Amino acid sequence: MDDLDLPNRRITIAGHAQRLGELPHQTLLAWLAQRRITWPKTPDRHVLINAKTVLGNGPVSAEYLKRHLLHQGVYLERIRGDRVLHEALTVGADPLHLALLFNLSHTTASRYAAIAQNLLDDQIEQTAESE
Repeated sequence: MDDLDLPNRRITIAGHAQRLGELPHQTLLAWLAQRRITWPKTPDRHVLINAKTVLGNGPVSAEYLKRHLLHQGVYLERIRGDRVLHEALTVGADPLHLALLFNLSHTTASRYAAIAQNLLDDQIEQTAESE
């Protein structure tokens, strides 16, 4: 909870402050409201908690996340990949920025940057053709 700044729509992940889009912001607000109703007196400061962690201070396990997200058809690896690609599109496909922000190898960061650059180039071409 210490890494959330909901009024300013920011979240800090691995020491890096990031902007929250509308959907994640609304989803967090809804979850936190549900969390307060379900476990109003929990001492756990983690955003994601469950019946096993609610009485302590520990995070939910990676296995818990995987199991519950997979049940909904969501893969953690895909979420991370989407987040990296979004960042690459936002900052102009800078592989050094991606490597530092997400702790990626230079090869992986370069791949994401190349994909982002191709998408950005396609967008420019489509805009030029429609004018």
